[in-house]
Amino acid sequence: MQLILSDVERLVLKALVQNSRYSPDLIGKMIGKSRNWVSRTIKGLVKSGAIRGYTTIVNPSLVQGARGTILFMKSNPRESNVSQKLMEMEELESLDGISGDFSLLGFFRYNSQGIFEDLLDRVDRVVASSGTGKYDLVQLLTAYKKNRFRIITKETPETLLSEKELELIRILYRQKPTSENPYPLTQEKIGTLMNPQLSQPAVSKAIDKLLLKRAIIGYSVDIDFGLIDLPIKFYVRIKVSPGSVSDLAMKLVENDNVWDLYRTSEDYRLLTMVRTDSISSFNKFLRELYENDNVLDSQSYISLEEWFVPFR
Repeated sequence: MQLILSDVERLVLKALVQNSRYSPDLIGKMIGKSRNWVSRTIKGLVKSGAIRGYTTIVNPSLVQGARGTILFMKSNPRESNVSQKLMEMEELESLDGISGDFSLLGFFRYNSQGIFEDLLDRVDRVVASSGTGKYDLVQLLTAYKKNRFRIITKETPETLLSEKELELIRILYRQKPTSENPYPLTQEKIGTLMNPQLSQPAVSKAIDKLLLKRAIIGYSVDIDFGLIDLPIKFYVRIKVSPGSVSDLAMKLVENDNVWDLYRTSEDYRLLTMVRTDSISSFNKFLRELYENDNVLDSQSYISLEEWFVPFR
């Protein structure tokens, strides 16, 4: 059943999409409501399923284990178990049913070449079971934007994160709220989940350090974006003139319709995920894209269905 939210409830969700670590007091000031009202509303949004999870956005160039690849796959509509098999892969982060030459698009995270090769083998088996034998695995080389958060790329590589920092990110990365615990994990709770356990001041210091390094670039929520008037989702592959990838990427990063943006290993050097309020708004995005003379071609895939990937 489709959830129906009031205008002010949508404002709460929009604030949490911007930063799920905003306090009820701050959100209340932003929308003209009391702290208690916001707290009750967040509890209600969790109970109704409007808020499905709290997420931490990380910089994949700095966080080991956050490298990504995109799977474009053609499947037989009668083979419903294909999407289920993909959903069972622990590396899967998102899965969409799309239109066009392919019918499924999955985003996978992995942390080593060995894991990637194993992922390839498992994808091959899933494709073989579908009876179509068609897929395209696109390597993501650089992330410019994720969940509307801009990722600043540095020419000088940072030192690798410590095991303690990586464990902290794993805890923060995706959190499942419940009716009893509807808010993001507190620093005290995070400390108890660490091994060995850390004090609240130690957790606070470690998080501040990750934010300063830009290993953590933001906090958000996992929701149905139709609830905040963004029901239209497209993936766009963009072919550009040689030598112009970075310049175009910097322009696209500034576009509010662009939520994710990656440089890839393919002829279509850029891959972006776009959310809009209507098809006409997406058409406007495409017209503006082609005003750039360096854009040679593009391929667009509308998301027909966006699956919720369960918590692991």
